[in-house]
Amino acid sequence: MNDKKMISIDQFTPDERLVVEETLNGLVEKFRQRSGKEPDDKKRKELSAEARQQVMTVKLAKEKAAAEKKNKPVRKKKPASLAASEVSDFSWSASINKGRRQ
Repeated sequence: MNDKKMISIDQFTPDERLVVEETLNGLVEKFRQRSGKEPDDKKRKELSAEARQQVMTVKLAKEKAAAEKKNKPVRKKKPASLAASEVSDFSWSASINKGRRQ
């Protein structure tokens, strides 16, 4: 049997539902080209589940990326604690001017 759980269409926003329909149409067209015939109801249901699974995977990846980006604040290190490989724009003239005593 199929170990994938059927994803309800209610879990998607209206925009995501359109993406599910487009993905389903693409999968149906791919099936037609491969087999040369129209999918029956059982096959259409399988293709629908696959389309929903694909869209849900993309949705969860976006949410996870947004959550990681939101939770991780950008910390700026002090110049003295940077490693040599982390220093990208070092200005010798600014360093010399700052080091002069007045």
